[in-house]
Amino acid sequence: MTGARIVPCGDDALRLVTCASDDRHLIADVLRNSGSWREVVVGRESVTVQFDPLDLPPPAARDLLEKMVSVGVSGQQAVQPVVTLTVNAEEASAPDLSGCAEANGCTIEEFLSRLHHSRLRVDMLGFAPGFAYVSGVDQSLRGGRLENPRQRVPAGSIGFIEGYLGIYALEGPGGWPIIGRTNAILFDKSAPDPFLLSAGTRLQIEWA
Repeated sequence: MTGARIVPCGDDALRLVTCASDDRHLIADVLRNSGSWREVVVGRESVTVQFDPLDLPPPAARDLLEKMVSVGVSGQQAVQPVVTLTVNAEEASAPDLSGCAEANGCTIEEFLSRLHHSRLRVDMLGFAPGFAYVSGVDQSLRGGRLENPRQRVPAGSIGFIEGYLGIYALEGPGGWPIIGRTNAILFDKSAPDPFLLSAGTRLQIEWA
């Protein structure tokens, strides 16, 4: 992990700022599986760990993090789940799809095909509970946020901006152009892990 650095975040957390080539999700898996950290959170260019400073003083926590990253990650391969989402692309569920396709000079079918063949992975969760930022979208596709965000975006909606899909686990406001909606249960409050998607999850989109 050439160039990675560790930055203190208060008295009980450390942030490992990574390079673009580093697999943050593999690093996070190694740290979670160690059982040494209260929480491990993946960011776009970092992995943050929380610890108990009474049990693990900050200098010792830093040394432990450095050791785990340098020793634990080398030679390992990421094993990440693959989730297939069936997505409805009819106009009622995809109000911005035709505009996104037109902006890219292609038909709706071509636009959807390029997304289907993209190597998608949940990069991180944020913005709203369970909202998934999905990276790996075909880099040739262009598109930005809506000029006028919606006050209500249904749960299961799939948004698109350049380089990313955004998946709404819960209903709420949002400014992403909506290109489809899945009926998959993305949030189940009765489950031990209520959100279907998590950082590192590989995705396959199937269009209905």
